[in-house]
Formats: sequence, structure tokens, C-alpha cells
Amino acid sequence: GLENSKASLAYQLISGRSSKLNAATNQFVKTFKGEKMDYDKYLLSKIRDVSEEDVIHVIIKHLVQIFDPSSKLAITCPTNKLDSVHDYFVNRGWKNLKKVKEEELFTAFVAEKTDDEVCLPDKVPGMSMFLPGAFAAQFKCACPRCI
Repeated sequence: GLENSKASLAYQLISGRSSKLNAATNQFVKTFKGEKMDYDKYLLSKIRDVSEEDVIHVIIKHLVQIFDPSSKLAITCPTNKLDSVHDYFVNRGWKNLKKVKEEELFTAFVAEKTDDEVCLPDKVPGMSMFLPGAFAAQFKCACPRCI
């Protein structure tokens, strides 16, 4: 569960410094990016401090609304998964989904709007135009961040 996920993240951080060359390269990149020398230690402590409540907060705030048919959503996936991802959302109530192949991405969002096309959503006052949150609002998150 959660502890395995935290251990996996920690391993990814640590494994990138497994040799002297990797560690030196990592320190050079940190210096170039302006990060402090103990940034990894800080990040590991933050990962260690993640609680189940933090995970639930993130799920409610960011993930639940992805599966609401009234929210606005753009999904990217490998070409071989396009049909299965499209069918998944259609079977869960989404309508007017538009499959856009990679070579058509540029024109997909600048084309003239017609009644049967899906276009970028209008901005919702007081909300992010991409995360209106109508569906997620029914799940009242009571964590200190949201109160």
C-alpha cells in the first residue's frame, strides 16, 4: 500500500546516486538548477511524512473529478491504447469524445467550433478552466488544507 509506494519513491531517488559518476552528475545538475545540496534528504523526509490523509486529500481534490462526465478532460495515451481508453470513458457516460491522432494534435484545438465537436471549455468563474470540480465538490474534503 502506501508504505510500498513511499519506499518505491525513495528507492528511485537513491538509485540515481548508486555510482560515483551518477552522484557527481546529480550534484552538478542540482548546482545548475540552484537546489541546495541536501535537497534529496529534504525530499526523502517529505516522502516519509506523507500520511493516508494526505493521499485521500489528493485523490479527492485531483483524481476523482477526472472520472466525472461533466468535467473537461484531455487524455494522452499510447496510440495502441487509444481505442480502449476512449471506450472506457464512453462506457462511463462521457459523450462527444474526440479521438485525436498525434499528427492532428495541433489542428484539433484551433479548428473552428461546430456543434458536434469537443472544444476547449469555457472558463468557469472562480475555478480552473480545466478542473471545474463539480463532481468532486460532493466529496467534501475536511482536511486542514481545504477548510
